[in-house]
Amino acid sequence: MASDGSYDRQFITGVLSTGIYCLPSCRARKPKPENVEFFPTINAARGAGLRACKKCRPDDYYAGTDVELDRLEDAVAKLRANPSDFASIGDFGTQAEMGTSKLFESVRHHYHVTPGELIVRTRVENACARLLNSEASVSDIAFAVGFETLSTFYENFGRLVGMAPVAYRKLGNAQAFSVTLPESFRRSAVLGYFGRDPLSLSEKVEGTELWISTQFGQGPGSVHLRFDDTLVECHVEGGTPVEAHRGVCRMIGLRQDPKAFEQLAAKLGHDFLYEGRSGLRVPLTFSEFDAVVWSILGQQVNLTFAYSLRRKLVELLGVPVGNGLISPPTPESIGQLSVEDLLPLQFSRRKAEYLIDLSRLIAARTLDLCAIGNGAATRAEKTMLEIRGLGPWSVHYLMMRGFGFADCLPVGDTGITSALQKCFQLEIRPDVAVTRQLMEPFSPQRSLACLHLWQTLKFES
Repeated sequence: MASDGSYDRQFITGVLSTGIYCLPSCRARKPKPENVEFFPTINAARGAGLRACKKCRPDDYYAGTDVELDRLEDAVAKLRANPSDFASIGDFGTQAEMGTSKLFESVRHHYHVTPGELIVRTRVENACARLLNSEASVSDIAFAVGFETLSTFYENFGRLVGMAPVAYRKLGNAQAFSVTLPESFRRSAVLGYFGRDPLSLSEKVEGTELWISTQFGQGPGSVHLRFDDTLVECHVEGGTPVEAHRGVCRMIGLRQDPKAFEQLAAKLGHDFLYEGRSGLRVPLTFSEFDAVVWSILGQQVNLTFAYSLRRKLVELLGVPVGNGLISPPTPESIGQLSVEDLLPLQFSRRKAEYLIDLSRLIAARTLDLCAIGNGAATRAEKTMLEIRGLGPWSVHYLMMRGFGFADCLPVGDTGITSALQKCFQLEIRPDVAVTRQLMEPFSPQRSLACLHLWQTLKFES
């Protein structure tokens, strides 16, 4: 009666009056109790002469197909192809074959955002592509991607891109640009994260300035960021401003909504978590591959040793880009190594195997990190967990720091368990089950909850 999905695979509900069988989670109209018979398996229900429900599709579920996610992904693909066709959340629900409540639940679960935010982001992404690839006016583009008013377009474009549409269009011809910082932005989080290894060969922090080397599409390069209270001024060497802008927006967490987390934490009576840190955002790595490397290097070692491994890897494969910086390695360069090449650098054999094998998948385009990050979080988790060498901690760290998903929980992280023990005054450090239980109320904002927990220990992961 509660449509509780936790009972799926435990039994099958047979409705004798209609001749169908359903999953316990089915949200179809409930039958009268006298018309219900329960079966242990699908085959048992079929043996009683029943057929599969067309709403919950139990046969697909037992075959390993997630019909709900498939429908949602199809709807999102249509949204990205023609955002102007989705004038409302109702249009989104129609395409996904879901009612409004189910749509909100499904999008939050699978994409970690609301349907409205997913629509707005898609419109802005589409507008960015049109600004760079067409000569249409800003107003024509705004209306073409589905915005009803120019004021709404400018507001959301500035929030997600950090600059005006005209300035974004000029990125292709400039090696320097500025990004407007969100209100209450905490630059110390970004500077602290990228300056956490003072001996780093690829990042350098001095005061409110940050130099970071990277791999652009054209080859190695660097970006110099200078923060003030309202802007971050960026200068690019060796790459395109469009690529640099994307990386900078990732680094400062421009798409995140810290207010939503803070409101949730306050509602739960846990406002102490963000006290003195209001506006904090999760800094992302400059590129998705940077997070892949970190997720492997950081497995079951302390941070100091992980920093050392990364420096040795950069020194082995990187390219000098000026200002004392060396670019991080590419998937291709790591993929050409043998395990024996990394053993002298204090890599364990397993860690070397994981890093090389994963890099080869990415270099061969068998694994498209950009596509995974732009897709559903649940699909990303499933895809990455199937890769040898990536466990739950690594995958959720990658989803949080590399893909920017909002509801991640890297279970097993000692910083998180130590902070939970401290904040909730537990006698012992929580195990995986207790960690999940304590963090569940923070969903769908667990990524920010994790960051604030790390900060309570003055610890950066």
